Amino acid sequence: KNPSAASPQPTTGSSATDLTAAAAAAKAKAAAGGVPVWVTSVPTADGDGSNGHMPMSSMCLIGWGTDQIGSPQYLRCDAAAALSQLNDAFRARFGEPLSMDLTYRSYDEQVRIAAYYGDVAAKPGTSSHGLGTALDVQEWPGVYGFGTERYAWLVNNAPTYDWFAPSRVRETGAYPEYWHYEYGPGRTS
Repeated sequence: KNPSAASPQPTTGSSATDLTAAAAAAKAKAAAGGVPVWVTSVPTADGDGSNGHMPMSSMCLIGWGTDQIGSPQYLRCDAAAALSQLNDAFRARFGEPLSMDLTYRSYDEQVRIAAYYGDVAAKPGTSSHGLGTALDVQEWPGVYGFGTERYAWLVNNAPTYDWFAPSRVRETGAYPEYWHYEYGPGRTS
């Protein structure tokens, strides 16, 4: 096992421009076909720390996962460290890493998602993704969906590592999203 491959790494921002350009190109291509593409946002060097404007210096790279266009995943460094521990336990149980879809979401990306989904999406500037403290696992219902072994394991074990599935996104919650988890020390729902 290569510990550096699974551990969160502080980011330097050297490739942020390239990643932002790749995300923009994927979004433009998807828009031409009418299919939205949601990708992990790249923190900026000059972010002010507000929701959706996290500075690169406060974020860490998740070493084992990318989004659907191959962009790296970012979380706030304390959340990333806790996720790395959760991933180690998940891998020990299932023999594979936790498969992430999305993590950090910029304010502009929150606006785009809210425009597409309306009231179902978080109001821009209020998403836990915008603080680098949320992740979405892959939207694979047979793997991570409600009632699956992995979902049950995550709901029961993630709080040990300060990650949890909020009650609002559980199967009987107001906004059922089996894929959504948040970082919050001491919280369980």
